[in-house]
Amino acid sequence: MNRDAFDIKNENFRRIIFYFLIVSSFLMIFIYNMFTPAMTDDLSYGKIVAGASSFLDLIRQEMQQYATWTGRSVNHMILRTFLTGDKWIFNIFNSMAFVALTLFMYYNIEFKKKYDVFVYLLINLFLWTFSVSFAQTVLWETGACNYLWGSTIILGYVSAFRYCLKKNYRDSQQTAPAIGLFLVGIAAGWCNENTSGGCILLTLIWIGFYFWEKKKVRLWMMSGVTGNIIGFLFMILAPGNANRQQYMEEEHTGLLAIASRWLKCNLAIRNHFFILLAICIAVFVLVRLQQTQWKRSKNMLIFFLVFIATCYALVLTPEPVARAYFGAGIFLMISCIQGIVDVSDKDLYLKALKIGITAIFTLSFLFTYMDSGANLVRIYRESEERFAYIEEQKASGNMDITVPLLRPAFETKYSDAYNSELCEDSGYWVNVAYATYYEVNSVSAVPRENWEQLK
Repeated sequence: MNRDAFDIKNENFRRIIFYFLIVSSFLMIFIYNMFTPAMTDDLSYGKIVAGASSFLDLIRQEMQQYATWTGRSVNHMILRTFLTGDKWIFNIFNSMAFVALTLFMYYNIEFKKKYDVFVYLLINLFLWTFSVSFAQTVLWETGACNYLWGSTIILGYVSAFRYCLKKNYRDSQQTAPAIGLFLVGIAAGWCNENTSGGCILLTLIWIGFYFWEKKKVRLWMMSGVTGNIIGFLFMILAPGNANRQQYMEEEHTGLLAIASRWLKCNLAIRNHFFILLAICIAVFVLVRLQQTQWKRSKNMLIFFLVFIATCYALVLTPEPVARAYFGAGIFLMISCIQGIVDVSDKDLYLKALKIGITAIFTLSFLFTYMDSGANLVRIYRESEERFAYIEEQKASGNMDITVPLLRPAFETKYSDAYNSELCEDSGYWVNVAYATYYEVNSVSAVPRENWEQLK
């Protein structure tokens, strides 16, 4: 047997491992999607979508939301489309979107090997461990369509733009890329306010570097950015945004309000990204100590700058939710992993440190995955039990239904069920969403021990 065939330096062997990791990435996220029940907005939107008899009706519903609530029409049309079908359809496509995001991130890392197993593994580990509000942004159906899908579309556009930069299309070759980037650019600009803004900044920086080096700008560059800006303007100029702002309370006004928001952004960056920032600083110092040319760190620094801009763009919002930082986190992860790749492997100790820490990181994640997965199954089982109980009680004529609360012992960061939990007050908005969806008078919840006594 040829021992070299199983050497990680062997490209064929790396290709096998690389594709194995892609399949594993899909299966692991699919299992978690499968055991994530419908929650809050899934029910609210689901009830509205159920009233649509055609795709045209879905568009009309989205037009109404555009006029009254939010301009994220691309994401919400994706959500409405999925809510017309069974949850398993969403589970499959959402898992594919997650894998697509990992591959787009991988494409944007420079100086990697072909079929770089180390880089792709790091991307998956970082996403699972450091993504902001993973349960809300990747697994929860409504949240995933807004944040995972939005970031995937944006990174897809960014990857296509980078591909065109590498190919350097010119003259008659520019027509197809120009049309494609314009259309995808509209979608990418119409996803998330701060992340789409970061996308525009990133492509403008790339165009700036290209112009600095080549002294010219290509047609497809301008069409891509134009599409991006058009989509972005459609989103931020939606009439519904003004209505939504009225429900956001703020303690201060004027410059004091801006200062307060800036401080909140600082605290959010510290809370969500401290470890990633520490890694970025450490690897950047190592790269500089290795006296590598500054050009090698360009990709890392560009994505880091876009991360900063994407975070502080939220200063324009009175009270951004934590999940709004998800897209910024994607940019930071690319910067961080790029920095790790930039560290030269010529020093055996540094190479051993990189591989050793990644191996320990992988082992820790696998234990966490299994433990959290078991709790997800338990949460899913109890949620399905509640759904079935509500249907059963409704069928028997009981329109004021009491269900058990989820057991506190099952709580995990990979489930948003506890943030979206019912309570004893039937007037609480989550309880109202359940009652509206199941067309009953009221739904309330009590601890399981009390519920067992009520049955």
